[in-house]
Amino acid sequence: MPSLTSQLRLPVLLAALLAPGADSVAQEVRTGPRIVVGPDYLVSRDGDRPHVEVMAAANPKNPRNLLAGVITFTRPDGGAATKAYVSHDGGVVWEDITFAEQKEMGGGDPQVAFTPAGTAIFATLAIGPDETGRTRAFLHSYRSEDEGRTWSDAYSLGASYDHPMLVADRTTGRYAGRLYMSVLYGGLEYSLGVFRSEDDGRSWIGPVKFIDGGGERGLNVDPMLVFHDGAIMVPFVDFPFTPEQTAAWTESRIWTVVSTDGGVTFSEPMRGPVKMTGDQLRGAREGSDRFRGGSWVLYAVDRSERFRDRAYAVWPDYAEGPPRVVIAWSDDRGTSWSDPKPVAPHGMQGAEQFQPAIAVNNDGVLGVTWYDTRDAPSGEFAFHEYFAASVDGGETFTEPHRVSSALSRPMGSGNLLPSPTAFSGPDGELRVGLLSAASRWVNGGDYMGLTTTADGHFHPVWADSRSGTYQVYTAQVRIEHGDAPAPAVQAGEPIDVTGRIELVNDPGRYDAETGILDLWIRLKNVSATPIAGPIEVEIRKFGSGMDDAFAEFAPEILNADNGLPGGGARFVYREALGTEGVLGPDGVSGAILWRMRLADPIRIPNLHVYVTGREVSKP
Repeated sequence: MPSLTSQLRLPVLLAALLAPGADSVAQEVRTGPRIVVGPDYLVSRDGDRPHVEVMAAANPKNPRNLLAGVITFTRPDGGAATKAYVSHDGGVVWEDITFAEQKEMGGGDPQVAFTPAGTAIFATLAIGPDETGRTRAFLHSYRSEDEGRTWSDAYSLGASYDHPMLVADRTTGRYAGRLYMSVLYGGLEYSLGVFRSEDDGRSWIGPVKFIDGGGERGLNVDPMLVFHDGAIMVPFVDFPFTPEQTAAWTESRIWTVVSTDGGVTFSEPMRGPVKMTGDQLRGAREGSDRFRGGSWVLYAVDRSERFRDRAYAVWPDYAEGPPRVVIAWSDDRGTSWSDPKPVAPHGMQGAEQFQPAIAVNNDGVLGVTWYDTRDAPSGEFAFHEYFAASVDGGETFTEPHRVSSALSRPMGSGNLLPSPTAFSGPDGELRVGLLSAASRWVNGGDYMGLTTTADGHFHPVWADSRSGTYQVYTAQVRIEHGDAPAPAVQAGEPIDVTGRIELVNDPGRYDAETGILDLWIRLKNVSATPIAGPIEVEIRKFGSGMDDAFAEFAPEILNADNGLPGGGARFVYREALGTEGVLGPDGVSGAILWRMRLADPIRIPNLHVYVTGREVSKP
């Protein structure tokens, strides 16, 4: 079996395989359903270390219980490991879960799911020694019966597995409640198989092999689907894995197999939705350096009555230049697929779209998220998280809506910090590898998370580099149907709401060389009535104690919306309130950066703030 490190190079090959005027966050969809994007929230609060490759799941028994799995660089030595994050309030506040095996040796490829019983499942690769002392990649699973508050010990499925893909059967079919996990194993034979759990994740059977590469091609699994009757589809990809194969390779594609007996046997492979040949393959490979990761095909299935068992696939398509997110679907469980079509065809000239995720809610509404560079300054690699929805089975989509409130700039110092790993080379010499988030996961990982809750809301969970270090962010996206207009959000002049607002801070940063302090400040409405935006926070003066002590050490405000450097500087919360522009009771806004240069980091006077907002008008 290739090492975990060598397997991490697979997305470079997959980027080659998969190469075949936007509205702002506050604008309304012109046709179709109304998209309501809430504020974005910081999930990870465990240090200025990169967090990449995010997966997400929602509890079918409690729409406020969300789970995420992430690769982090938060081990004691700064190395990579996986951990879980859990929310009990719909995604505003999150707790991080660290597993002992990950803290000790590290790992990768996190996967999350909820069973129909509401049991949370976390699966991951874990690096560790076997009985001979050889370091290998073990596959571990954990379960929680109390919504992620406490977790079981690790259940080991064995060693030398890679790229697990986890799914739960949450149908009412014959195999309801069964868990499945597809994996890559078998060394250069490139075997693919599926584990199954018949006891709510307490134990696992398998893997049942359904194909291998036979030394002639590389293979790897993509995310699985469960149809309404419990049949499962397992997509997989083929690719060259030696220099000789790469030079002579003429075609790569996605394939699928189906099991109708609960993962015991599988069909013969069927051709999937993606194929690349000739010049496309070579051109995409040459242009793939920036897009390592984020190039897998992602899948979802509609189990509602609307387009029952329609299987969707999304991926970044390089056929006509910069990558564009496209979608295809199958109504016959993978026997045939529609022609691909763009999800957001009218982006700005030269904009790049990548890192897609896809989900379908209980009403049959299809949601797609992706990274998009349309808002980036010319020549800069930076992007926002975007969302679009379809209510007609992928035929048409709403206008794209921006979800993130700040640009991600992945080439920051936190992402570029290398983490050393010592290992023995082929000749036995001691080597030190230097891996950073930017060198391996420049665009945040191999995939991002998107899940839907029982109440039909979408929850994207993504790697966000607005600070220069990838952290995990999330937001809630609601789909509203009908012709009802957006609610009125303001009336009259601004009023004093200082007593109705609390300031909530995300982790900040201070640069001792420049004296610059970055504070990420949110607003919380602690009153019983909504407050309409824009909400403005004014720093009226500086001073501590009864006699304004330290006022002479007042910091210089560097990024106030009205440009003032001192007293009177204002920060305006508009987009940070989401598309509705309202902060409801107990609601929390997105964070806005307050940047200031400190005169003396030891003697900092209090900031005296005054907050204004508006009453919400009656329709």
